[in-house]
Amino acid sequence: MTSRRRPNERLRALMAEARLTGQELAGLVNRAGAEAGFRMHYDRTSVSHWLAGTHPRSPVPELLAEVISRALNRPVSLAEAGLRVARPTAGDHLGGPDPLAELSALWQARVRRAGVPYSLSALNVPSWPPLVPAQPRTAHDAPPPTAMEVVETAESLARVFSDCDRTLGGGSVRRALGGYLSHDLVPRMRDPGSPAVGRRLQAVGGHLVYLCGFMCFDDELHGLAQRHYRVALSLAAEIDDQAGYAITLREMSVQARLLGHHDEAVRLAEAAVITGKAVDPVRRAFLHGQLAVALAAVGDRARAMTSLAASERFLERATSTSAPLTGAYHLASLAHQEAAVRNLLGDTQRAASALALSIRYRPDSERRARAITLARLAELQLGHGHLDEAVSTWHKFLGDYPYLSSGRADTALAAMRALLRPHTRHAGVTALLRRAASNRQER
Repeated sequence: MTSRRRPNERLRALMAEARLTGQELAGLVNRAGAEAGFRMHYDRTSVSHWLAGTHPRSPVPELLAEVISRALNRPVSLAEAGLRVARPTAGDHLGGPDPLAELSALWQARVRRAGVPYSLSALNVPSWPPLVPAQPRTAHDAPPPTAMEVVETAESLARVFSDCDRTLGGGSVRRALGGYLSHDLVPRMRDPGSPAVGRRLQAVGGHLVYLCGFMCFDDELHGLAQRHYRVALSLAAEIDDQAGYAITLREMSVQARLLGHHDEAVRLAEAAVITGKAVDPVRRAFLHGQLAVALAAVGDRARAMTSLAASERFLERATSTSAPLTGAYHLASLAHQEAAVRNLLGDTQRAASALALSIRYRPDSERRARAITLARLAELQLGHGHLDEAVSTWHKFLGDYPYLSSGRADTALAAMRALLRPHTRHAGVTALLRRAASNRQER
């Protein structure tokens, strides 16, 4: 005899507390699913099934708990929402028992394509200095003969992965980097052989984890990106790497702002600037530029322009010509952030001028950044009524697009097609869309 489903009264009570209808809850789940890299199309009928006792498959329970937590502004567990607890996934707490174990768990989540929701509560991270003292992992007094070779190989690969990401997009090598971290670097970081080797290995490992997070961000897998950033914070804290900690906070601010969590973006950017007071001028410019963008997103014009000016001053003080592994910043970056600030504050004409300047200064090796900047410039040009200019700029975007494996570039292409739909009778638009369709078939 089969047991009858029990209605989920806990979920119903939480919906009532949050004043959410079934359709509203479904829409929030779809949106949170998109942050995790899933295309979901739930509606009020789906919510009715959940309320009647149907247990949705992962990652829906985790997404439900997250969106209700956001609505109520307090943590809501799966059990509190009357949902089954899924099998364990990567941990949520910075400075947990073992960040390397969390990194391995993230790889397993990627392999089985498990959803990793983006969590607002996971943005609550300690300010510098770290709350947990460093715990050395080495068990040997002297390194084995090959220990330094392992470090030098990891440092060389970090350059290779960074170059591939900038030129081809995060999707080009994200899986390869994740596999290298999980199967090769993590075991070596657990037993480095000596404190000196361990520190260098953890420093480059932290950069690679941060880079893997950024690749997930570029592919619009925001839950995975966020978890990688938290691991990078833990690794930086363990070796007293303030620069790495500040830069990771900055990237978390970028992500939060993009996803519409503007207050959180400001808080993270401010923490990054405070933490990075002692870093080199290039990286201080990098941090202040993001603070300017975050402040503009909340409408704080005065502080946004002050932070933008600070970014420019720090960049002028820079003396080194070599780009660091993390926190690289140059005139093209500054112009791009000025464009974001101007656009958020409503000055779209100056935003377009700054984007054009950013494209002019952008190095040829940074194809992905150039492509996304071109797409944004075309959107502004179209908004100003300059259709022919926009079409010309989008043609330049399509020149870069076939080489890229990037979720953000794919989104830019989809936006182009949608924005041009009302103009399909224009001969130039027809040719552009035909070229776009040809590019998609070639990939």
